Amino acid sequence: MAASHTSIILLLLSFQLVITISLSQSQPNQDLPALIKIREHFGNPDLMSAWHPNGFACSSPASCNAQGRVTQIFLWNLNITCTLPPAIGELDQLVTLSIANMPGLHGPIPDTFGNLKHLSIFNLMVTSVSGPIPSSLSRTNLTSVSFLRSKLNGTIPWQLRKLPYLTFFDAAHNDLEGPIPPLLVHGGTPDRPLALMLDGNRLSGTIPWTYAIERHWMEFTVANNRFLTGDASFLFGRRKVVTGAIDLSGNRFRFNLTGLEMPMQLSFLNLSHNRLYGGVPASLRGTKVSVLDLSYNQLCGEIPTGGHMVQFKAAAYEHNKCLCGTPLPPCASGS
Repeated sequence: MAASHTSIILLLLSFQLVITISLSQSQPNQDLPALIKIREHFGNPDLMSAWHPNGFACSSPASCNAQGRVTQIFLWNLNITCTLPPAIGELDQLVTLSIANMPGLHGPIPDTFGNLKHLSIFNLMVTSVSGPIPSSLSRTNLTSVSFLRSKLNGTIPWQLRKLPYLTFFDAAHNDLEGPIPPLLVHGGTPDRPLALMLDGNRLSGTIPWTYAIERHWMEFTVANNRFLTGDASFLFGRRKVVTGAIDLSGNRFRFNLTGLEMPMQLSFLNLSHNRLYGGVPASLRGTKVSVLDLSYNQLCGEIPTGGHMVQFKAAAYEHNKCLCGTPLPPCASGS
């Protein structure tokens, strides 16, 4: 009987120990102090009303993992006029930070964001956030970044190429300048193709040759930077798998288009407003391109026919040196 009583006591003690260990590992409100700072910095919006001293950290707009640590924050369409809270950098288990459609959000990206070693997805879209992209972000675990339509300026930090898994980078329509860093995105696969979107900035120089070795792409768009130059023909080739767009328009690229092998899966091609020469590549006939613009270049010769070339209108070829043939006027006899 005594042995049975002892066994029950030991069982209860073990159960209590398990509960104690579980609670110590879980701590669902461990991130609450940082969230309170964030709420106060934003001016105590109703969306964050659960983030108070007696509240619960794992409440919208945050979500948590099984251990009760904040791993995701989604802030969209908030009418807030302030800067980004440095306290976000205290959420050391944060994986996803998505902020969108908040034009009143201004000031720089805090350097403390570099402390987010687990951060994988960082969206900061349609805001007034300005200043440089912090090089401290190279200390995170970023795989996907979108700074679309904010007001970031300065150069793109070369340190970001240290990010081993970054495959998606969208900084279109900001005020960035200087060169495109090599290996900014890299390591594309069929399941995770690369995307680099840098349209509408003031970038200059040539496209680094390191992008030539990448085979799997979803998007490569650098339109309307005006100062990008050189030969970008290495972005093309039959061995390339490009499922989306290549847009080099509105720059100063110069290379021979004749004979280039176009990626067969390519769906959107805009090379307009450059200094391209040669002729329209016949390989376009075997692609899936549905949107084409080769206008405002120095192209010459007869436009290939056949395949789905018939769908492209004259505007796709206008303002070149001497292109001719359908849908432009016929070529002169003997040309």
